[in-house]
Amino acid sequence: MAAAAIVMLILLLDAPAALAQCALCKTALDDAGAATARTMNLAILVLLVPPVTIFCSVFFVAFKFHKKQAEKE
Repeated sequence: MAAAAIVMLILLLDAPAALAQCALCKTALDDAGAATARTMNLAILVLLVPPVTIFCSVFFVAFKFHKKQAEKE
């Protein structure tokens, strides 16, 4: 299970679409240069980390709670 998650994460981060900005951001950054666009891509990924971490934490706690309840029965 962990190996599949790692493979999916690598494929997601390697995909060009995963590193693309929205249409408005892309339009604004077209004239800014490659370094600025790369910085914006990194900022987008950094802003994605907290919601994903929170979601995974809630999912993990719910899974552990459900597993503990199943063991009691």
